Amino acid sequence: MHLMGWLDERTGIKEYWKKKKALLIPDHVTFFYCFGGISLTILFLQLVSGLFMTLFYVPKPEEAFKSILRMSSEIPLGGLTRNMHRWGATILIATVITHMFNVFYHKAFQRPRELNWLSGFTMFIVVFLFSITGMILPWNWTSYWVLVMWTDYVGTFPVIGQFLTGPLIEYFSVVRSFVIHVLILPLISAVFLILHFKMVKRHGISGPL
Repeated sequence: MHLMGWLDERTGIKEYWKKKKALLIPDHVTFFYCFGGISLTILFLQLVSGLFMTLFYVPKPEEAFKSILRMSSEIPLGGLTRNMHRWGATILIATVITHMFNVFYHKAFQRPRELNWLSGFTMFIVVFLFSITGMILPWNWTSYWVLVMWTDYVGTFPVIGQFLTGPLIEYFSVVRSFVIHVLILPLISAVFLILHFKMVKRHGISGPL
């Protein structure tokens, strides 16, 4: 028995794929509607490359940058994986912004898609926090100035800004950034992605203008 036949007998993958191919695509759907799926694909690649990097990264201030250099130069595919993860983060922000702009342009944030819009906007903030905590993790001079820059920015917040700058500098260490980056943010992402896809499935693709 062929591998595909063996797999189909147990999963029904051929019937599933046949139903997916039979779905009609509305005439108004353009390339810009694909940025949600592109963002999801990049997010998955970030997950895979990030899991690989956690095998070699040491979340200690004195070892963090050395461990990244060691992984990039001594581990097979280490340099490629690191660059995929680094550039993937930048491209992911661009595709999420493009997706949000397309949703906003087509007024897909209006009733009954408010929850879909809010879950997508929350994911944008989560992706942004992924990027900030990821830039801190190497703990070189760039990472330090990224932390200083964002701390100064938070300090401009009315009322609470000055109260947050001290704790951010004092407590936002490499270890905490690592825990937030590899544990807390992925859990939040999973919750809001599930909510986002349930809303998409319920309301379908937004209509033409």
